[in-house]
Amino acid sequence: MWRRLIRGIAAPAVALAMLLTGTAQPARANADGISGPIVDASLIAWNIYRSGGATPEQIVEFVRIVTGALTGLQNEVNEHIDGIEAAEVLGHAASVKIDMLDYHNFRDNEILLEMFAMEVGRYAQNASNKYEAVGVKAKDQIGLGAQVLYPILLAARTDAGWTGGLSDIAAAYRQLNQKIVADLEPTCTRVSDPEPIPGRIYVRHECTAANGEKASAVDHKVGDTWHSGPVNLENLKLEAAKDSSWAAAKRILAGQGQ
Repeated sequence: MWRRLIRGIAAPAVALAMLLTGTAQPARANADGISGPIVDASLIAWNIYRSGGATPEQIVEFVRIVTGALTGLQNEVNEHIDGIEAAEVLGHAASVKIDMLDYHNFRDNEILLEMFAMEVGRYAQNASNKYEAVGVKAKDQIGLGAQVLYPILLAARTDAGWTGGLSDIAAAYRQLNQKIVADLEPTCTRVSDPEPIPGRIYVRHECTAANGEKASAVDHKVGDTWHSGPVNLENLKLEAAKDSSWAAAKRILAGQGQ
């Protein structure tokens, strides 16, 4: 009863904050690509889970960021879906986005909130299961979907006070991100100047992410002077994978101290 009263007080505060801050904005292209808002949403959900509860301000920010991430995911990936399995996972993510847009209203209803958490839990588990059975491109797309579904699951269950199994969910999410890091690392090539000039270094590096996107950079040094470079391959991989689940997984794990 006390918990229900507290939730009743918090809900109007969330609704007011939503009006003051505006509705969720679509994710815009930026240096971090799709992975940026996915990481932000994941780390907010992680903080909610670790603290055992959510403040009204956290809920407002989480809803704004996660719906933006889902919008970006739809815009960037839906036209290039690789197979039925990936299409199903991304369809589930699109369905969850619709519910998240009204989260600040139905979170005050414990039954609806718990039903929502159960549904997202099934979607997240389904994504995790399908990840193992598909090729690289579909893994990347399923990984992106799962990287949004799991944070919603952690945040919603914590918000509902439904804490049983949360540590298992967090562990499953961590393990999925670890698999993504191991499976989907961008591949890089190195091409040197075919006719090297004495005292000069000219090497072109190119990295290709699991979704086919590329990033390149050049090591160019004459004598003791660098004109470009030296290239940091780890940063180049992250740039190539800005719209890939690999970059998101790397940053999520780092943000969680794992």
